[in-house]
Amino acid sequence: KPSQRNKAGAESTLRSRLVTLCFGTVLGPWSESRGARRLRSLFVAPVALPTIPPPGNPSKEYIYAGGKLIATEEPAPLAAPLNLSAETLSSSQVNITWTASPGADHYQVQRTANIGTAYEPVAYSVTTTSFSDTSVISGSAYLYRVVAVGSSSNVSPPSNIDLATAITFLDDPLQAGTTPIKAQHITEMRQAVDAVRAAANQGGAGWTDSSLSGATIKAIHIQELRTNLDQALSALGLDEGQYTDATLSGIPIKKVHLEEIRQLVK
Repeated sequence: KPSQRNKAGAESTLRSRLVTLCFGTVLGPWSESRGARRLRSLFVAPVALPTIPPPGNPSKEYIYAGGKLIATEEPAPLAAPLNLSAETLSSSQVNITWTASPGADHYQVQRTANIGTAYEPVAYSVTTTSFSDTSVISGSAYLYRVVAVGSSSNVSPPSNIDLATAITFLDDPLQAGTTPIKAQHITEMRQAVDAVRAAANQGGAGWTDSSLSGATIKAIHIQELRTNLDQALSALGLDEGQYTDATLSGIPIKKVHLEEIRQLVK
C-alpha cells in the first residue's frame, strides 16, 4: 500500500538522521548542512573548562563555585607572644606577664604541673598582657605559657615557658647583716626544689641532715639545693642558675646564696 510505504520511508529517513547526529556517520547531503555540523560539534568538540588564575595574594583562598571565582580571605598568621614571665607573689598567687602579639584579639593562659602532661587553660579571654593566677595549690610548681587568639579564632604558636612555685618564704626578702640564716629557710627551699623536680617529672631529692633539727647550716646544704634544682631546670628546658661563689667550700653562707635559689624557683 502506498501510504504504508511512504510512512516506512519517512521512519527510515528519521532513523538515518538520528544515527548521523549520534555517531557522526555521513548519510547523505543533510549531514553536511550547517545545522548538522553544528549539532555534531556539540558531541565531538572538547568542552573548555574555565581557567582559574593563580592567586595574586597568598592570604586569599580561591574557590571556583557556581560558575564564579570566589576569593575568601584567610586570617593572617599570629606571632607567638614573647617574654613571658611568671612570678610568685605568695603561696596562693602567681602573676604572669608577656609582650603583646600584633593582631591578637585576646590571649589564653595555659599551665601544667608536670612536663609530661598537657597544658590546660586557666584563662581563656585575657585582653591585656598580664594575668593573676589565684587557682594555684600551695607548695606546687607550675609551668606557664600563653597563646594569642585572633578575631577569626586563629591561634598563634605558644610563647616561651616560665616556672613559678606557689610558696611563701619566711623573711622575704632576707636582709644582709640582719636576718640570721635559719633551718626553716633551708627547709622551705628544699620543698620548693622538690616541687620543681616534680614538675620536671623527677623524684624528690636526697638531702643531707634531712630534718635539720638542731643542725648547723652548711655549705653542703646549699650545694645540694643548687645541684638538684639545676637538674630539674635542665629537664624543663630552662636556664640553670648562675651562682655566686660556685665553690662553697670554706666560704660562709651568705644572704645571696639563698636569694639566688629563691629567685629561680619563684
